[in-house]
Amino acid sequence: MEWDDLKHFLAVSRAGGLADAARVLKTSPSTIARRVASLERQLGVRLFDRTRNGYALTENGKSVQRKAEEVEDAVLSVERDALGKDSRPSGKVRIAATDDIATHVIAPRLPEFSRKYPSIAIEIFARMDLVNLTRREADIAIRGRKPADGDFVVRPAGRWSMGLYASRSYAKSRKLTPGNSDLSNAGIITWTQDYAHVRGGAWFAEHASRSPIVLASDSARVHFAACKAGMGIAILPTKLAERERQLICLMPPERVLTVELWVVVHRDIVRTARVRAVMDFLTDLAPKQARGTPSQD
Repeated sequence: MEWDDLKHFLAVSRAGGLADAARVLKTSPSTIARRVASLERQLGVRLFDRTRNGYALTENGKSVQRKAEEVEDAVLSVERDALGKDSRPSGKVRIAATDDIATHVIAPRLPEFSRKYPSIAIEIFARMDLVNLTRREADIAIRGRKPADGDFVVRPAGRWSMGLYASRSYAKSRKLTPGNSDLSNAGIITWTQDYAHVRGGAWFAEHASRSPIVLASDSARVHFAACKAGMGIAILPTKLAERERQLICLMPPERVLTVELWVVVHRDIVRTARVRAVMDFLTDLAPKQARGTPSQD
């Protein structure tokens, strides 16, 4: 039995289908299917029920999953231990961050980092959901919440301040003025249901429950573009919104949201030279994340 077969099996068990598992492992659905079939032949049992809605674990599959996860933990522990002893600042480092922070905070400073460390290749996952650092889905994550558990090294990385904004034309058409808490006449731009609990989703639920949702998106950049275009009001990073004269701040971060940012790395790899270099780079970006002064005129 090969670890690769178990790895592909675990990907399907977590994703619930071949296509999603293939995206996680960056391979083809046919390869995933071949690996799973190979494992089933070796074990002589059916691991999944193939349904119209995807792949569902059988009772045998659930039993194998528990054992496979123990093998996975051991393999990943060995990999992290070996990586932690790497003293050369070279190779690939994978960073997970939200798309706005990745685009407007990290990316503009990467040329400077690359000049200092030309042998380190950066890979960025711009996504809202949390990556699993223990399973090496990324090497470093920038998170808006300090981990409460897990074997991680955590560094503060500044603040990401967010205010409530509208385009000037939209605010005028809906008679929205800075500081006015009555938002019943405004349409809101917010997160899809999967991310309703993050960033400003909870704030809107409390302060704009009577306002219709005119757009839901899982991308902060879409929120920004739609708000700027005059579609509705949105909770946006002040660092970005204050650059746009077309936008007006209806409520400052003090009344909306300020997120504490944290650089998070698994303890097993924090001594790796390339990971340490990137961790230092991300931590040094913290002063660049201070908010601007909201414009209300």
